[in-house]
Amino acid sequence: MIDSLLNGANRWALQTFSRDWVDYLVSNTMTEFNRRINPFVWSYQLQALLLAVHDEADGVKTFVLLPNQHWRDWQAGQHAEFVVEINGAQHRRYYSLAQRENGCVSITVKRVADGLVSNWIHQHWLPGKVIRLGLPQGSFVYRQQPKLLFICAGSGITPCHSIAQALLQQGVVVDIAFDAQFRHETDMIFASSLRDWAREEGLNTNIALSQPRQSCANVVKPLDADELRRRYPDFAGRDIYLCGPQGFMDKTIALLQQAGFDLARLHCERFAGGTWEADAGVGEACEEIVFQHLNQRVQLDTEDAGKTLMQIAERHHVPLEIGCRQGMCGTCKLMLRQGKVSGNTLGNAVYLCSAYPASRRVVLDA
Repeated sequence: MIDSLLNGANRWALQTFSRDWVDYLVSNTMTEFNRRINPFVWSYQLQALLLAVHDEADGVKTFVLLPNQHWRDWQAGQHAEFVVEINGAQHRRYYSLAQRENGCVSITVKRVADGLVSNWIHQHWLPGKVIRLGLPQGSFVYRQQPKLLFICAGSGITPCHSIAQALLQQGVVVDIAFDAQFRHETDMIFASSLRDWAREEGLNTNIALSQPRQSCANVVKPLDADELRRRYPDFAGRDIYLCGPQGFMDKTIALLQQAGFDLARLHCERFAGGTWEADAGVGEACEEIVFQHLNQRVQLDTEDAGKTLMQIAERHHVPLEIGCRQGMCGTCKLMLRQGKVSGNTLGNAVYLCSAYPASRRVVLDA
């Protein structure tokens, strides 16, 4: 009963007043008593109150969250780190954010068959729960391009859908095309909003099934070279945002390369980490790394041999954003403009924490 009343009061305060005002009030009335009575706002820690849970598809749920006053502005397509404690052990996962009304955000989580965290979240995250999270991060965001094509699969639709939804809600004049692939009919996430966009906004949206179990209206086959040109004849003039399982992204990048697409206009996001090592012998002859967006050059020495691009940058005091350090979250991701790298890349996107210099000179940019 008391928790319900406190949650209601917290929700009212955060949705009635600005977070800056709440932060000012709380920081000037911070006492041990207040922290014990209401640890959600009288806290130095960023937390979110879970307001609602919605079923999106088979094994997929959307969680609507109200962050406390420590939250900050963010851009559609970014993600946040969530800390989940299971049997006394902390586990960290990254989920894409979507804008909701009244200062709320949401994340959409797909349950993985053997996934410890995703299954625990589906079972234990109920309205009223307080959740630990990190500040928004990531560079998979809209960059003022006039024409966009989103290509996604499975839960990879979440950041793409977030960006497109924000652009439509804000009335930004941009030409949007959207291609989403799922395995079965029951796996389709946000299918109703994609169809609404096509009907009400006139967007070129397509939903494909890789393993259809039955005939399904308004569904197309997965992208191949012919379908790419047929559905999106002007794809070469669009910036492409790509997200999905690793195999799907590798296949799509190969398809785009074969079609002559300029990979400098490809923007990728991945949800899974991996293990990457430097190719034998590479990096030893690298002499210079240029971080073009920071106007900084690093002259390498013998101590940099065998290190990742992130480790080299840290050793030479280059101020880069740092995330999971597992090649997953994309916080450290930059674009390769000149030279070669080995390890964790997607097209021209380089994940600095798990990629290595592979040419005499490497030029990176945001």
